[in-house]
Amino acid sequence: MALDEFALQAIPNTGYAWAPKNTAPTVPSDERHRQRLNGSLTVDVLRGTTHAEFRAQSKTDDVVCVVVMTILRYVQLGCRWITVLLDNAPTHRAAMETAVRAVLAHLVDLYGWGDLQHTTVAFWHTPRYSPAYNPAEYLIHWLRQKALYHLPYTFSLQDKADRVKQHLAHGPPLTPEQMTKLLHHIYNLPHSGTNGKWPKLE
Repeated sequence: MALDEFALQAIPNTGYAWAPKNTAPTVPSDERHRQRLNGSLTVDVLRGTTHAEFRAQSKTDDVVCVVVMTILRYVQLGCRWITVLLDNAPTHRAAMETAVRAVLAHLVDLYGWGDLQHTTVAFWHTPRYSPAYNPAEYLIHWLRQKALYHLPYTFSLQDKADRVKQHLAHGPPLTPEQMTKLLHHIYNLPHSGTNGKWPKLE
């Protein structure tokens, strides 16, 4: 399973200003005050299925919730070995892994879920500043092209989120053959920063 985050933003305000010749006008930016909705996209690299969730914040606790709920879905499907592929964002690092494992252990203690107890969860981080190594990055790019380009300015953040979910509801964005080609493309990228430790592709 590959996971990555992305943000939906409100349309920025624009304006014109006069300035002396050969100087740039100083126009205050509204970047920090722009409304945002944080999304997370999980991709099943074997089945090609995807799932998107949106939250007002994107902190470690929010990522933990997304990862735990995704793991539980796969446990219900009968998976007993789950590998979670993440990038090196601050919210994806060791504290997040520790929190995920703590929540899963607590669920086992609380409910005695045998299936969960016998499930192995592994985490694999891509090198820093290497979005090309994460399959979720390619699907997020696809989503932006198909669902978010050239939208009317009247679309709210929730309208954009609903549009993303509608596109994903039609079925996997990539066919199994396309997903296989994508994984082989990623596998054949230079291994710099990975210490040569790529999982074996069958």
